[in-house]
Amino acid sequence: MKLNMTSMKQAMLGQLQQNEVIANNLANINTRGYKKDLMFFEVLKDNDTNSKARMATDFEQGALTQTNNPLDLAISGRGFFTVQTKDGVAYTRDGHFKLDGNGVLRTQQGMAVLGEGGEIVLIGEDLKPEQITITHNGEIYLGDVFIDRLLIQDFEDYSQLQKKGENVFVVDDSVQAKEVEELEVHQGFLEEANVNPAEEMIQLIEVQRQFESIQRMVRTLDETFRKAATEVGKYF
Repeated sequence: MKLNMTSMKQAMLGQLQQNEVIANNLANINTRGYKKDLMFFEVLKDNDTNSKARMATDFEQGALTQTNNPLDLAISGRGFFTVQTKDGVAYTRDGHFKLDGNGVLRTQQGMAVLGEGGEIVLIGEDLKPEQITITHNGEIYLGDVFIDRLLIQDFEDYSQLQKKGENVFVVDDSVQAKEVEELEVHQGFLEEANVNPAEEMIQLIEVQRQFESIQRMVRTLDETFRKAATEVGKYF
């Protein structure tokens, strides 16, 4: 009985973790380029009721939405925009960019977007957004003048990417980035989060039902133990 109680306690904790993951996915429905998280439960041994929770990120592409803003960019297929954070280089699928007062291309959070030559700077007299052209292979032009090429990188194993906050990913120093084999950048588009609200709500309801079901089982067992202890106590 002790094993059953322990198993049910772990199951309840697992359901709480699952609930948090789903709630976070739903909270990021409107976050550009957001990649939803999934929770898996692995049985450690064939005859062991204990299980280990593991979270993974689903890198499936989100839908592309046209904005007609020249500084909005979306990647179709594999690859990540490279940005400079205060802690080093990071990667993102969120292409909702802006220009700062010095003409540096930045994320909405203020991180510099990197090109093959470093920070991308767009300066021109009476600069207008329609003067900026970004091709499918990431080349940036100001009028007819070539400025730089977006540094868009890819990885063999996406499980090595770790969420860092502010909608960016980081990798360990030992992980090598590589060029995207078939790069396709869309100017004037943004990638939506790959979260399906209907699916997430169904999962959330199912998790809550399972939690309540386990909770009832725990109460039943607790009641059984109490009655058993009372009955045994009559003979002593």
